[in-house]
Amino acid sequence: MILINLLRKNDKGGRKVELLDTIAGVIFLGAAFLFFTIINYRILFMKIRKDERIPSPTPFFGGIAGALLVYCLFRSQYPLLILLPLLIDPGSIPLIIYFFVCLIKE
Repeated sequence: MILINLLRKNDKGGRKVELLDTIAGVIFLGAAFLFFTIINYRILFMKIRKDERIPSPTPFFGGIAGALLVYCLFRSQYPLLILLPLLIDPGSIPLIIYFFVCLIKE
């Protein structure tokens, strides 16, 4: 953040700042997507092995962070690509099912 603030003060064009903000956002959202998705897969495998109910503290965060990452990278070039991280993260699959059930009911 200090580097970004220094470049904002020194950069007149704003291109370097925009690039650094994009890189920082991609790293942050990508790390959040991987971290929360790994947590959800670990909990899923623990449920399968031990046959007990273990609640996930972060059910939707991985998929939502991944969807935001895909949106930031591709904007509106590939709109359906946003669903890919939601399908990869096992914690987001109930969210997708609930969304489609609500969509069908209306």
